[in-house]
Amino acid sequence: MRWYIIRALLHKEVSRHAANRGGIAFILLLVAAAVLLSVFAPKEAAAGAGGGGTSMVGGVNYCFIEFDRATPLVKHLQANVPPELRMAIKFRELANADTLDGMIIYPTGTAAIQMRQTVEQGKRPSLVVRMWHPPGEPAALATFEAWFWKECRRSFAAQAREKLPGADIPPDPDFDSEIGWQVAESHARLQERVQAASGDRAPIVPDVSVTRQGLGGKVLDLRGIIATGMVLFALYFTGAYLLPTLNCEERERGVLLAQALSPASPAEILAAKFLFYPVLGIGLAAVIAGIYKSAVLSSLFFWLALFAVAGGFLGIGMTIAALARTQRSAFLGGMCYLLSVSMVLMICSINGIPFVPYAAVEYHGPRILHAALTGDVYGYHWAHLLGSFGLAGAWLFLAGWLFRRRGWQ
Repeated sequence: MRWYIIRALLHKEVSRHAANRGGIAFILLLVAAAVLLSVFAPKEAAAGAGGGGTSMVGGVNYCFIEFDRATPLVKHLQANVPPELRMAIKFRELANADTLDGMIIYPTGTAAIQMRQTVEQGKRPSLVVRMWHPPGEPAALATFEAWFWKECRRSFAAQAREKLPGADIPPDPDFDSEIGWQVAESHARLQERVQAASGDRAPIVPDVSVTRQGLGGKVLDLRGIIATGMVLFALYFTGAYLLPTLNCEERERGVLLAQALSPASPAEILAAKFLFYPVLGIGLAAVIAGIYKSAVLSSLFFWLALFAVAGGFLGIGMTIAALARTQRSAFLGGMCYLLSVSMVLMICSINGIPFVPYAAVEYHGPRILHAALTGDVYGYHWAHLLGSFGLAGAWLFLAGWLFRRRGWQ
């Protein structure tokens, strides 16, 4: 490749965008939105330690039900999750939890109810429950805790009826309408009745102990989510929107054909675009991120995340540009792509479909950018980063191949 030709093509790209007042106005509006987000921060964000932000739904999006082994109680809980909580409750064994230095790591905006059950010969079974909630917000677990204790009560009573047929086991209370129902009193009453019915048999209903502790992680930060969305949109806007629409404009006006008939080769034309648009997108994203939190600009993970996501969107945009014939088709192609990927990711999330989301840059990108902006980077975020680089490489290869075959025509 010849640098003087690439330099001339880069100068052409800069001149075209400098004359594009609409694009400049949009970029300035995006930067202004970042400034407003930083200046007019919510009071919760300013008061929290370390810049914690406004919480959503008490800071909890979903709750883990964690257990050491699959007991009848666990199976009962899994079979009796109400429809309104099915998307918010996730069961997992403690052995499968993500750990760091021996401690379980929970994603931002989650909570957990841990159960450890023991059975010793001749002794009463034991159930130890630990409630892990966002720091300072025990009420965030209220909905999950009410369901948990209700189903525990139903499970223990059902086990007692199965093992003691014909015994006078107290019926389940009306959990929906009874006011002032206390877990401790109800459980103690159940224990007494079951023990009286069982006589000299081994105890059936276990002792229950409950402890509460705040998680060490941060509460879900609304400002961090908004900033992540703005950074992601800046990369998408430059790579997957500006590039295909302006490339198709060049094709419609004959500029792209004139470049092809000039001494510039298709590889040099492509190299100039691959140099200009990522720099523009990464620069705009870095400005927005720096306004939100200046310390993030010194993070290596943040810059790697920007390069990975920008490369992926660049490959997507260039692929659309090579397939579309007009500006209108390029715009519609970009919107259809975004809508299709969003629908697939949403369907996979709702139905718990694994592996499919891994093939989308939009699945990995928000996770690594949010981790970089909030400073909560763990081992699995590096795996998402590697996935982003792999997808970016695949999209860029596809875009280069399509452009050399038909994109410049």
